[in-house]
Amino acid sequence: MSEDIFIGLDIGGTKTSLSLGSVDGVLLAFRRVATEAAAGPECWFERVKGLLDELRHEAPDAFRRARAVGVAAPGPMSVARGCMIAPPNLPGWREVPVAKWMAAATNRPVFINNDANAAGLAEYFFGEFRGTPDLVYLTLSTGIGAGVISGGRLVQGARDLGGEVGHHVLDREGPLCPCGQRGCWEMYCGGRNVADRLRARIAAGARSRVLELAGGNPERIDFRALVAAAREGDALATEFWTEFIERLAQGIGTILMFFNPSAVLLGTIAIHTGEFLLVPLHAALPRYAWSLSRKGVRITPSVLGERIGDLAAIAVAIQGIRAADVRPPGCR
Repeated sequence: MSEDIFIGLDIGGTKTSLSLGSVDGVLLAFRRVATEAAAGPECWFERVKGLLDELRHEAPDAFRRARAVGVAAPGPMSVARGCMIAPPNLPGWREVPVAKWMAAATNRPVFINNDANAAGLAEYFFGEFRGTPDLVYLTLSTGIGAGVISGGRLVQGARDLGGEVGHHVLDREGPLCPCGQRGCWEMYCGGRNVADRLRARIAAGARSRVLELAGGNPERIDFRALVAAAREGDALATEFWTEFIERLAQGIGTILMFFNPSAVLLGTIAIHTGEFLLVPLHAALPRYAWSLSRKGVRITPSVLGERIGDLAAIAVAIQGIRAADVRPPGCR
């Protein structure tokens, strides 16, 4: 299988990327386009078909050899039906049959999974801890999701909801989450939610260096401004950063207790903050997980960086083909 090539489609709220990649995680060609969700999924897919044509012309031999298509997309979704059900960051997209559309456009088998699960597969196939049978990838970006590999297998769940850790409740009296629950982990550690709460405090009169770092415009306050101000020792930013770290430790501690992984790979926020996040995180973890659960586990930023979306889609295709290859004859 070392020569096999795969097509990957990574769908995000703001951008969509299409790539050709090898089983070893080498990206041979890729294209990106704005998702423009408001125009609707049909218009979006017309642009995707244009990207497919571009890849055919750029790398005709690799495209011809592509064995399958993998799709990494926001949930919720039905993996069995190959459709996105109602992704919150793609408003108006309902029951989008993306696998059916891609199969018709490529004449290849198509496999689909949610973006966090797909990223977990990318770590398992291509990351620093590739082949580690028990690992967790935590998106840690605008929102929080996880791809959980346990015993060398992706934890999918009965309704494709395995790894939806961002919506496990840390505090029943906490802030209301758009999902309808209160105190979800994502409300405390999702980058957008933290920035929204910080913006509200400053709009209510709290003084902070954050506003200067946002150019004096409250609408431009984001997570990066929070981190920059916290690094400078700003009181309000430090308060928010301390709470973020404590809640992050609470959630990761739960993951350690539930899955006992050898590695926890952290996404965007950890990649950009490094030791500023990791040092206090490790100091807080003993409050939320046994020493045996913490012993030997590596908690570190992902080394896949900006490539992870493309590699995640490729990884979904690889997993799908491998699963199909081991099915008994006659099974579908």
